[in-house]
Order: sequence, then structure tokens, then C-alpha cells
Amino acid sequence: MKSFSQKTKLTLLLASAAALSPLAAAEENTAELREQIQQLDQKLRILERNLELKEEAAQKASAESSKKLPNFSIGSKGISLASPDKAYSAKIGALVQADGRFYLDDGADNRNTFILRRVRTPFSGTVAKIFNFNITPEFAQADATSTNNNTQLVDAWIDGRFSKAFGLKVGKFASPVALETPNNRHFIEATYTNQLAPNRDIGVEAFGSVADNLLAYRLGVFNGAPNNTWSGTRNGTDGDFTVGGRLTLNPFEKNDNALAGLSLSVGGSYGNEAGATSAIRSPGQQNIVGSLTADGHHLRVAPALEWYTGPFSLVAELAYDQQEIAGGNTVGNLGWRVSGGWVLTGENSSKGGVSPAKPFSWENGTWGAFELVARVSGLDIDNDAFTTHGGSLNPATNADGAFSYGAGLNWYLNDNLQVRFDVEKTNFSGGSGSQLLAENELYAFTRVQLKF
Repeated sequence: MKSFSQKTKLTLLLASAAALSPLAAAEENTAELREQIQQLDQKLRILERNLELKEEAAQKASAESSKKLPNFSIGSKGISLASPDKAYSAKIGALVQADGRFYLDDGADNRNTFILRRVRTPFSGTVAKIFNFNITPEFAQADATSTNNNTQLVDAWIDGRFSKAFGLKVGKFASPVALETPNNRHFIEATYTNQLAPNRDIGVEAFGSVADNLLAYRLGVFNGAPNNTWSGTRNGTDGDFTVGGRLTLNPFEKNDNALAGLSLSVGGSYGNEAGATSAIRSPGQQNIVGSLTADGHHLRVAPALEWYTGPFSLVAELAYDQQEIAGGNTVGNLGWRVSGGWVLTGENSSKGGVSPAKPFSWENGTWGAFELVARVSGLDIDNDAFTTHGGSLNPATNADGAFSYGAGLNWYLNDNLQVRFDVEKTNFSGGSGSQLLAENELYAFTRVQLKF
């Protein structure tokens, strides 16, 4: 075969190049498009990342800003405001008790009445995590026999909780002598044990718990307020302070059985007091023992038991009050009470009451929780309190003893609202010259309470 000439080869190459030129151009365009697409994709990725960084920065700025804003809340526990780290907080609540008192005994006369028993707006809070305060004014008349406004400070105290085992409280607050304040767990009104102990007192108190809450304590020095009073001021002008406290033992708190809610305690005080003692009232809030003149040593002892397990609750307390009086006599009075409750709707009972599983709702047809309660209590007045034994009480117009028994129904509509109904009978001994004491006492009390 003859080889191609140089001219022929050149001709063939030019022809091939002309035939392939469109394909080469297409490939070149495709490469350019790919490069442009890659460049656009890179730009999109950069834009997306920039947007992500901006969003992250905005979220971080928002989080940092929210950390600087206080937390505001309103609910069943009141209206509260707290710093983001919870180191500072303030809360305002409300307590309103509207009572109806109806006396059914023959000596009732015209004692039936409606009263505002308590109207309070407690203001409390925390400062620097460990310091707490409470300022609670009272606006209600409280005493149905008074025509004056009863506005006063019920509580005004500051405490520091330095550890679980030790804290200090100063100011005006509930005395540690009695187990419960007059706003007690089962019934509308407290009974004789509270009549033989101070209500509020002013002083300084150490408190805490040890051994994993096996033992809790309160121990303080106080002005030495008279029994069942709110002022907290010293009794008369004796110039002496009173030492008081309460020890509480929780022996089965860590047990997983019915005894876990059992606690045993004893409260007491000792001091030197002078001045008028307080009158003693019946559960129906009527004076049945008058005032004496204190002049010397004053001793109080009040052992108690509390037991809360499931729907059942039981509280028992004994109070002994011994006071030297003018003339050299020493009078020792004794009061006791036992009260119990059973939650008919099955919820757990606690020291704070009952939280209904199904709060009252007319729309949903739910009614809250119902608790049946009962109580027996008694009072024995020392014979040395009467004029016939060297005292100053008139035996014709003062009771020397009392025995009370009653039952009630507590209706918890929700965690804030409750309605109570109590009926209680008291039989008096002595005091036949008084219509009230001669006829004994039968009352029916009602209460509508709002608390948050």
C-alpha cells in the first residue's frame, strides 16, 4: 500500500478538525458551566453559613438578655418575682377568712354574727440566697366583740439559713411553745392548748435539723408574751426575758410505710413575768376564765403527736401552764386536745391540708376533696386560781373546767379555696352564776377561706 502524501495527510487532518470542532466547543462550554455552578454553590454555602452564624449570635444574645431579666410568675402559690439565679425573690400572697358564727345553746342571746376572721397580705422573699423575710399585716377585725379595727403586724421577721443544721431568726413570729397557731389543721378555731401558750412573740431563735432530719429544733429568747396574744410585747414591766423552744422527732421519716408521717414533739418555755394574764376562751371563742395578776416564775410544757398517712390524720397535744400570781400562790392549768380527719375522696392528708385530685369545676362536674374531722378537748383550772383558795377569780362567774366534743366537714375546692363546717358542744363545770357557763355551749361555725 502506498503511503499518504503530506498534502493528503494535511487535508485529512483539517477535515477531522472541522468535524470535531463543535464537540470541542460544547465540552469547553460545559466545563465553564460546571465551574460557574461550583462557584455559585460555594457562594451559597458561604451565605448559608453566614446566616447560621447570625442566627446563633442572635440566639446567644437573646439567651444572655433573658438571663438578665427577672422571672415573673402568678399561680396558686401567689405572685412572685425572682432574679434569674434565684438569689433574690419577692412574693405577695393573700389570706381571707369569712366566718359565720351561730350559737345554738339556750344562753346564746344575740351572739350570732358574721365576721372577717383574718384578712392578710403576706409579703415574703429571699435575699442573697440564704436570707429570708416575711412581713404580714392583719386587716381583719378578728374579734367579734370588738368594734375597733384590728390592724396590726402579725409577722415581721428575718432569718438566715446558713446550713440545714443551723439558722437564725429575729423579729416577730409564731411562738415555738404551741404545736399549731390558732389557724389550726382540722377545725376552724383552736382549742384549750392554744389558750395556754403564746401566739406570737418577739425575739431571736435558732433552728435547724440534724441526723438527716431525724431531729428538728427551735430554741430562742423572747420577750415573754402573755398566752394567746398577738402583740409579742412583754407581759407587764418585769424586765425579764423568756426562754422557749420545741424539739421534734421524726423517727420513721425514711421508712416506706404508714409510720413515715409520724412525729413526736415537745415545746416549752420558762421565764419571770408580771402583769395581767390573758383570759381563757372556749372553742366557741367566748371568755370562760378571767384574768389573773402574774407575779413570778412562768413555766409552760406542751408535748404533742402528729401522724399523717394516706387519707388519715391525727393530732394530739397536752399543754401545762404554771404561773406564780400576786399573793404568793402558784396556779397550774392544764389543757388537752385530740383531733383527727379522714379524706373521704381518698387524697393524701398532710400538715398543710389536702390537695384535691380533681379540683372543683362546674363545667367538668368535679367537686374537689372532702374531709371528715372530729375533735375532743378539755380544760382543768387550778383551784388556787379562785378566791376561795387564795386566788382572785370569782368561782360563780368563771369555769373551773370544760369538756368539748365536735365534728366537722372540710371541703377543699382547690389548692386555694376551702369551705369548712364545724359543730361543737362544750360542757362547763363551775361558774353557775354565769348564764353562758350554766347553759353550756353549742355552736355551729362556718368559714370560707381563700389563700394563695
